Amino acid sequence: MTTMRAGTTRDVLEKLMRRGQPVLMAACLSVVLVAPGTVRAAGRDASDELYTYSNDEYVKRFGEQSARAVGVRMFSDPSAPAVGAVLDPQQPWHKVNWSVRDWDGHDFPTRHGTAAFGWQHASAKHNMRSEKAIDAPYHGRADKVSGTRAEYWGVIATNSGQVRMNTVSVAERGDRGPGGERTPDGRPLGTMTAYCVGQTLCPDWVNDL
Repeated sequence: MTTMRAGTTRDVLEKLMRRGQPVLMAACLSVVLVAPGTVRAAGRDASDELYTYSNDEYVKRFGEQSARAVGVRMFSDPSAPAVGAVLDPQQPWHKVNWSVRDWDGHDFPTRHGTAAFGWQHASAKHNMRSEKAIDAPYHGRADKVSGTRAEYWGVIATNSGQVRMNTVSVAERGDRGPGGERTPDGRPLGTMTAYCVGQTLCPDWVNDL
């Protein structure tokens, strides 16, 4: 039986020809032999994988010119989401599901919330449910501030920088909750809403990243 060590396709062909093996066999082997570490699953390309970024992170990685060219927002969007339906009124509105800090150190809990704000609002009204998608825009600095309300912009993009979706997360830096009630833990109210720009409902794949 012929034993071959790893080498280039040309090396393999030369060895086979010297040993009198049919050229057809060599040709077949040239199709299936590849360098170690380069095999990928059929039909899968690393450039197709999606990543979440704040707009600041995207600009830092790909540059402002590229960001503008692919539609990363550099201007204010006055659109505001409407109030949605309550998903789970059994949980207290102030329950913190998770939290994150922006680049300036602002503390933003994402609370269970109500129909008007927090995770329940973002989930029910805009189909924005995942921690990863909601938190991504906070990994930067506020893009729009009005009083204690801050808006953060983000994108979902491929590894090569192609933008698939623009997103927004809006947070309240103050500690006043429903009816003016202060948060029991003294922390900011945090995430008010999160949504996909230009869509009432985010596609399900946004929550599967």
